[in-house]
Amino acid sequence: MLIEELYDALIEAGASEAKAKAAARAVADYEKRFGGIERELASLRSDFRTELTEFRSEVGRNFAEVNRQFTEIRSDVETKFLQFRSDVERKFLEFRSDIDKQFAGVDKQFAGVDRQFAGVDRQFAESRAYVEKEFTDIRGTLKLHNWMMGTTIALLTAMFLKMFY
Repeated sequence: MLIEELYDALIEAGASEAKAKAAARAVADYEKRFGGIERELASLRSDFRTELTEFRSEVGRNFAEVNRQFTEIRSDVETKFLQFRSDVERKFLEFRSDIDKQFAGVDKQFAGVDRQFAGVDRQFAESRAYVEKEFTDIRGTLKLHNWMMGTTIALLTAMFLKMFY
């Protein structure tokens, strides 16, 4: 087999007839090889597509199985979680009831303490009023004494000045 276009181009370029034929046949042989390679690649592509399709199908089946198992496990976990939550809520309500009872007892004790503090507050208010009254009386007396002492000092000063001047 010979590629005529190549042969003609080589002759026109100045190659000998024998060399042009040999080169055209060599290139034709390469074309045969490339054709064989293309057929082999097409066969490999077809085989690869078939295997890839089978692989995808197998992976899909495996994922479906994993998904089924995951769904079963999730359902089981949710059931156990709901049971646990119910138990925790029940125990929490019992605990809260006990705490409420204890707080009610503490509230009663605080009410008694509040009554005692009310009595102490009343006594303290009475004592404070008494002390304030006494301090007011003392302040008034001190002001009177200060005024009287000032008057006495002024009188004595006036007398000394009159005597010695």
